[in-house]
Amino acid sequence: MLNTALRYFLEVVNAGSLTEAAHKLHVAPSAISRMIRKLEDEHRTHLFERHARGMLLTEAGELLASYARRTHLEAERTRTEISELAHLGQKLIKVSANQAFSTELLPSVMGEFVKEEPLVRFQLNVLQSAEINSRIRKGEDDLGLSYNLSPPQGVQVRYARRMPLFAIMTVDHPLAARKTLHMRDIGSFPVVLMGPGSTLRFIVDLCCMHEKVTLNVALVSNHQAAIHNFCRETGAVGFSGDRTLMGSVRRRELVAVPIIDELSQQRTLHIQTFEGRVLPTSVDRFMQAVIRRIESLYGSDGQGVRPHAGSDPAQTDLGSDPIRV
Repeated sequence: MLNTALRYFLEVVNAGSLTEAAHKLHVAPSAISRMIRKLEDEHRTHLFERHARGMLLTEAGELLASYARRTHLEAERTRTEISELAHLGQKLIKVSANQAFSTELLPSVMGEFVKEEPLVRFQLNVLQSAEINSRIRKGEDDLGLSYNLSPPQGVQVRYARRMPLFAIMTVDHPLAARKTLHMRDIGSFPVVLMGPGSTLRFIVDLCCMHEKVTLNVALVSNHQAAIHNFCRETGAVGFSGDRTLMGSVRRRELVAVPIIDELSQQRTLHIQTFEGRVLPTSVDRFMQAVIRRIESLYGSDGQGVRPHAGSDPAQTDLGSDPIRV
């Protein structure tokens, strides 16, 4: 991306003579000579000392040659990066997501993606659903994954899936052998709740109100890891989407049993992007990797859909088997 004058100048520096530079550039020596004079006129100084043995740089010429080489190398680096991006897409992928997806699901998919695309970097922001929707609407992040009770507005929903509610408990809890649970089954057992404002807490409160159940609340926390640890330490029952506790279930520390009350499956996972944006190839590939992981975790129940912009996809019930390893 050097201009013609600097390109000709640098070729003379490298070749040591006008004739040799002209041969390499496939131009007449007079054309190169004119460009050299143009540079000397611009800088009001001589750039070369002409000798029988060739063209030797003056001190000013050395400075300009150093600048031209740096510019040339930067231009080559930029050209290479542009070429890479044409294949790869953007290198920094910004993702905002609820805590539920940020603990294990997204880091796992990101790790696998980087193995295949080592030039890609990620920025993961853990936020509430309203903040995620706001950042995507403003174009501040590339992808947003959030739980919502209704489709997020002002964005393009790329994928939606109705998500179940699970009761979580230790493997030796009296309810752990059950295949499904109602809120009334939890009854007087100590429970742990997410703080007010989360969609998970809203669904639990909605089910309790509908079923006329009063829970025995032992702890309220806005951090899922704290809830899981409290359940393990005290035997209390917590509530979760199963994707937030893959490690605990895999390590046989906790069991997740589906809640099948009528209103228990009102939360929907939405993957959202800036409305009308054509996704860079790297962002699209990563989004598809996340969707494939979600589909693999839940099986082919036909519930995950890729809606058109503005649609509100109808979704069916999930299976009700508890998650066990």
